[in-house]
Amino acid sequence: MFDTHQSGSIFAVASPSADLAASPAGPPQVPLERLEAQICELAGHLAAATFRFLVLLADFDARRGWASWEMTSCAAWLSWKCQMSSGTAREHVRVARALRDLPVIRAEFAAARLSYAKVRALTRIATPQNEAGLAELAGPMTGNQLERFAGRTGRSPRPMTRAPGSAAS
Repeated sequence: MFDTHQSGSIFAVASPSADLAASPAGPPQVPLERLEAQICELAGHLAAATFRFLVLLADFDARRGWASWEMTSCAAWLSWKCQMSSGTAREHVRVARALRDLPVIRAEFAAARLSYAKVRALTRIATPQNEAGLAELAGPMTGNQLERFAGRTGRSPRPMTRAPGSAAS
């Protein structure tokens, strides 16, 4: 599915463990508490992996890695190479860029104490001056609550900055 045919690819297809795989005959009988714990653990892994992905993306964007592919922006490259919709790619680039200036939110995201959904909402309104308070406020909120809060609070006074010489993403 993704561009993994190059030698030295970090991607590998892993088969799910027996207790996670559902069969047509029905899911395996796993105690609900264990199932819940596995889901929450994997959500933490997803948050940590998404953080790492965005750190790499920010570096790739800042170094204009997308330009060697004759793409008009990092978001266009991301949409093409990682099979994202244009809107999703633009949002990932926006969040990746914003995280460079938000060390508190970046640290909470890296530790999987904030989900991508929360970080996405926070980066719309956070500044280096208010991010610590916003990160603390975000902790007990759901992603939906934080999205509504960010929408009511308004847009950040800090416009989305572009990599030098890049086209709009």
